[in-house]
Amino acid sequence: MRGYAARRLLLLVPVLFGVTLVVFGVMSLVPGDPALAILGPYATPERLADLRADLGLDRSWPARYLLWLGNLWQGDLGRSVSLEQPVRDAVLGRLGPTLLLAGSALMLGTLLGLAAGLLAALRHNRITDRLVTLTVLIGISLPSFWLGLLLILLFAVWLGWLPASGMSTVWLAGTSPGDVLRHLLLPTLSLALVAAGVIGRIARAAAIDVLAADHIRLCRARGIAEPRILLVHGLKAVLARTMPVIGLQAGFLIGGAVYIETIFQWPGLGRMLVDAIAARDLLLVQGGVLVLATAYVLVNLAADLFQHGLDRRTRAA
Repeated sequence: MRGYAARRLLLLVPVLFGVTLVVFGVMSLVPGDPALAILGPYATPERLADLRADLGLDRSWPARYLLWLGNLWQGDLGRSVSLEQPVRDAVLGRLGPTLLLAGSALMLGTLLGLAAGLLAALRHNRITDRLVTLTVLIGISLPSFWLGLLLILLFAVWLGWLPASGMSTVWLAGTSPGDVLRHLLLPTLSLALVAAGVIGRIARAAAIDVLAADHIRLCRARGIAEPRILLVHGLKAVLARTMPVIGLQAGFLIGGAVYIETIFQWPGLGRMLVDAIAARDLLLVQGGVLVLATAYVLVNLAADLFQHGLDRRTRAA
């Protein structure tokens, strides 16, 4: 296990280097003059030249990338023009609420997806299986932002049970956990229900395959109840086969939080990125996208290591 983890960590280095290259390259291809967009059309040439020098826009692409990469190695992501603070502080201040939202959605989506998949496998080719499969397909087909709007319409506008927005900050002193939970519930459901559909479909197929294994047949011959067989003897195998999809969904939830945070005005990194794009704050967008991409890579690495610990076949390989 240690050797496998060491190899995966070594492979992480070129992957993260490629992430920095892609993020910087894409941001450099954005049309228009960021300095002119920031200062406006009435800015003097002197102010435009000073801002281009501060942003490094007067240098060549390789020179700007090497300078940015060197500063990144020292933990310096530059300074945000729109927020007038270091990009690192701005990103880290918004990263916590985003991880809270994505983590809550991942936990809820995994529980719902595994439960739906196991239930469908236990009732294979019966009416329950068909209903669960139909529900899962509907969940996969629904965009999370559209589902979020429906949830706002139902629970915030019509019923008035939950707030649609209004969470200024999660960590503010005096903010009660109950208030955070009320604001967190709708965006979490918007992300979790879609993820549950994907996880549930894979969990169903994995559970059906596991229930056909020889050791499961032996358990049936001994008279053990079917739910107990799956939960005690098959759940580990089902979880191992579903783990890669859970890791991918974790990455999608972190990225999908951009839309949901904007809809629900959640004070996270995604909402900050939308504001930074509107303000043409180049360094802030670069820093935020880099952090999100790095989180995506690290989450998938953790899922890969977890699957390796659960699945004997990967350890044998």
